[in-house]
Amino acid sequence: MKDFQQYQYDFTAHIRDPKNNPKPDNVDEERMAVYREGVYNNIFESASVCFPVCQETVGGEDWDATIRRFVATHHASSPIFRDIPHELLTFLEADEKTPPMIKQLAHYEWVELAVGGMQTEAPALSNSVDLINEIPVLAPAHMLLQYDYPVQKISAQFKPEETEGTHLLVFRKADFEVSFIELNPMVFVLLNLAKEGLTGEQALTSLAEQIQHPEPEAIIEFGHGVLKDLMGQGAVLGSKKHE
Repeated sequence: MKDFQQYQYDFTAHIRDPKNNPKPDNVDEERMAVYREGVYNNIFESASVCFPVCQETVGGEDWDATIRRFVATHHASSPIFRDIPHELLTFLEADEKTPPMIKQLAHYEWVELAVGGMQTEAPALSNSVDLINEIPVLAPAHMLLQYDYPVQKISAQFKPEETEGTHLLVFRKADFEVSFIELNPMVFVLLNLAKEGLTGEQALTSLAEQIQHPEPEAIIEFGHGVLKDLMGQGAVLGSKKHE
């Protein structure tokens, strides 16, 4: 390795992990400190702004240690500064020191940023709404999520010790506000079936068969009410004809 390349390597290695990598000999400590603190503080602020509940839940000392591990060891796939929260999420998923609950909480917090920034097109809808005989259409910017913990309830005051299956719909409204709706498992399955291209009736009939309900008509009536409620909240935009 050429001298200048070795110098660059040593310089950046020290910035990333100063405890384990000494600074180059010919760099003034005061100047080196400016680089160390500037790089770390910028990454800390950018990474932390997306995860306020994670910070509060793990505490300042542990969060600082997490960000320092991230800076020291993570090899980013994107050079874009706004992608740092996603890079941190990728790091946390593989980090053995981060508890599973915090990994899922971090994903839940990141989702708002992800859905808010989704590039979408307005879906084609029927002129009239028929949520039973046609395919229900969700807001184009959305995610259907399943977690092992009640991530929407976690805080410094509430850290669940037991797993609890949790289903969420996260969607962006027409005014660009991102909203979260907690779903029961049946509605979660219903919406996924609709996304696969089933009409409301087909999805609800399939759901009734899966749970072995003796009265499929009751499930269809129940599901129709749920879809209309979701439409009232802006999560369902309307319906489209089955192709």
